[in-house]
This record gives sequence, structure tokens and C-alpha cells, in this order.
Amino acid sequence: MNGKLAIWIVVGVLGALILGFVGGIVGGMVFGPKSADTAGLAKDLGALQARVQSLEEKVATLPTASGSPSLKIGVVDAETLFTRVFLPQVATERSALQAKAQAIQDLQAKYARGQIEADAYQQQYAKLQAEYLQAQVQVNMSMLDKMIASPGFADLRGDLQQLKDQAKPLADQVDALAKQAQVTILDYTTFFNQLQQLQSAFQQVDQLLTQVAATKILEISRQVAQEQGYDIVLRTKDVVMYQRAPAISDLSPEVEKRLWNLFPAK
Repeated sequence: MNGKLAIWIVVGVLGALILGFVGGIVGGMVFGPKSADTAGLAKDLGALQARVQSLEEKVATLPTASGSPSLKIGVVDAETLFTRVFLPQVATERSALQAKAQAIQDLQAKYARGQIEADAYQQQYAKLQAEYLQAQVQVNMSMLDKMIASPGFADLRGDLQQLKDQAKPLADQVDALAKQAQVTILDYTTFFNQLQQLQSAFQQVDQLLTQVAATKILEISRQVAQEQGYDIVLRTKDVVMYQRAPAISDLSPEVEKRLWNLFPAK
């Protein structure tokens, strides 16, 4: 594929940090075949339950040390912070993306009811898929611009700008495909292959931007914890199943306030 995207640019900066936000910046509205290995999932769940039970038994036998200094523990809801702070930065672009997703669903329903001929459906479907990818690209490029312009991302600005420079030729290819879809497409196989390659590239861009957001949440959470003298800060998702409010403090409100400062209102 022309203009191949060097995905390692930001990955090298971020290291192994992956918070696992579902959907990322775009929101996971990608149309394509999906499958699930239910047998493998059941096996994994069974192994996990056995491990949890073993841990519970070990915890129950731990001695209680009276008079030992207590840890100051906090929690941060990283997933909610991502949704509340980063996604609103591209709310307009995400709305346009959702509108294209809905248009594709409406077209598919219309075809299923026999209200449109196969040839016309194929042409309209190709056109909407290209426009959907255009909208996805707009989400990613807009978020890139917001991050590059923010003083809070100064430490990553060079890498983000390089990522944008390498993504721009791919965005131009998406625009060219969308323009091609406005007229009769002669070779649908080639068209959808090109579309799929570009979609895959921008999914990776989306993952990188999500990881950049994750690093800022982690960075600011650490700042708050250090300033307020916390010994341990945990993510609420997949880590904290129960907390006693007086003993564990939620640092999310303070972290959110500082995250908003990354994107000052104009």
C-alpha cells in the first residue's frame, strides 16, 4: 500500500502501556465479520475462577498485623475519564461518523426487505462505506490536531506531528476512493480491497491515539497521587471489585479537572 504508515513512531514512546479502552477514539463502529471462540472463553473463565478462588483462600489465611501503618489507597476510573474528557474533543466528527453508520444500517435493512435491486445496493453500499471511512479519518485527524496544539502534549508533539504527516497521504487516498464511489465502480473487488487496507491503517492510528490519551491519564493520576501522598492508586476496571469509601479515595474528579486543562476552551 502506498504511503505505508510507520506505526512504531508513537509506540516506541508509549512502551507497553495499553489501558484497553473499548472502541477507542472512533468508537468501534466498524462494519465487518465478527466471530467469538465461546469454547476458549469458557475455558479461560474456568481457569480464572480457579485462580481467584486460590487467591481468596490465601488472603483468608493472612495474619492481621495490629498497629502497622495503614496504606493510603486511591482509585481512578480511567475508562470514564477517557469517555468524559477525550471523546468530547471530537464530538462533532463522531456524530458524523455515527450518521454514516446509521445510513449503512438503513441501506442494509432496505435491501433485506427487497426494496432495492442488488446492483443499486452494491453501488450505494460502496459509496457509504467510503464515506464512512472518510468520517473515521476526520475523527482521527481532528484528535491529532487537538493533541498537537495542546501544550499538555508538548512532550509527544514531534511524534504526533510525524504521525499526522504520514497519515495525510493515506487520508488523501480515502478521499480519492470516496470520489471514485460517486460514479459507477467497475471493479468492486479492487475497490473494497483498497478500502479495507486503508481502514486497517486508520484503525491502528486510532489505537495509537487512544494509547496517547491513556498515557496522559496515567501521568496525571501519578501527579495527583504523589502530591496527595498516596501509596497505591488502582484502576477501578478489572482491579477493584469492592471498596470501603472511608478507606479508599476516588481521585477521578481531581484527575478529570486536570485532564480538561489539556484542552483549554477557546
